[in-house]
Amino acid sequence: MVAKNKKSKKSKKEEHDLDKLSCLPDSILSYILSFLDTKSAIRTSLLSKRYKLLWTLTPSLDFVLSESETVYPNSYNDVVPPEHAKDPSIFFFQLYVNRILRLREHSNLTSFRLSLYKDVGMELLEKCMDYAAKHKVQDFRIRGYVKNQPVVLPELLLTSSSLTNLHLHNATPYSIRLPKSVLLPNLKFLHLKKFQFSDNNFNGGLFSGCPNLESLVLSRCSIRPRDEVKVLNLNFSNLVNLVIKCWRSPWICFNEHAINVNAPKLAFFKYQGHLARVNFNDSLLFLERACIELCYPTACTIVNLSERKQELAECFLSMLRYMCNVEFLSLSMKTIEVL
Repeated sequence: MVAKNKKSKKSKKEEHDLDKLSCLPDSILSYILSFLDTKSAIRTSLLSKRYKLLWTLTPSLDFVLSESETVYPNSYNDVVPPEHAKDPSIFFFQLYVNRILRLREHSNLTSFRLSLYKDVGMELLEKCMDYAAKHKVQDFRIRGYVKNQPVVLPELLLTSSSLTNLHLHNATPYSIRLPKSVLLPNLKFLHLKKFQFSDNNFNGGLFSGCPNLESLVLSRCSIRPRDEVKVLNLNFSNLVNLVIKCWRSPWICFNEHAINVNAPKLAFFKYQGHLARVNFNDSLLFLERACIELCYPTACTIVNLSERKQELAECFLSMLRYMCNVEFLSLSMKTIEVL
């Protein structure tokens, strides 16, 4: 009897909480749903008639196709993949994404994330990017996975006045073609992962087209060896945060490749991985925090390790001189060993 009473009280509380949510307008509920991934937001359509199409109002879309995905989702049981489909999960993912884009209420987007660990083909990638651009996305994140030919970012996205956050990740070396030039007046955050700067894709226009950039992350990037491009010039009058992780230029290019930074308002700098030549144009007067986590080979037959370690130390000390005003400096144990 006591157990029944407890169960009854619990169900009444759940009904009361649901009633509280029901009192909220659609705009608030759709905003709440925007914090869920797209699949979870769609599942709320089972709650009641009101929620059936509420997910179509959400200003956020989030699509992920993982390596381990075998079936995506189970709402296409009556659909049989074509014989030429090597991976049914890709076929069902394409159906799923196309259906969402077709049914969604065509309001502007605050965020759009597409994370691919399988090759879904250029057509779907281009469709998603066009959709995001046309709906004035503010936060756009893509992990591109294309094997045959790199996808080109649409002009509408590269000249968007609404875009504030851009995250581009190459799953394969040439999944996304790096744009030579952009016009993004309100972009605040730019994250580039696994890109190689070369004569074919870089002339400085990518960075000069982001005059109000505040945060830049370069992860596993490099400058292509034997190209005319030798230096990456980062000139940002409003840049506050700069992160360089796992720079990939080979050691033979150590003396000729460099990253020149002109960012008078820089407050945070993090460098992680094998050292590259990073030159700062001026003393960093506003630098509050710097984190350096260097690594270097401990067993290599190609180069003289002791000479390399000495060269790294000299290069690092040269970079460190610009940080004399830093309030907090964090050095990893390997960084200290270099010194």
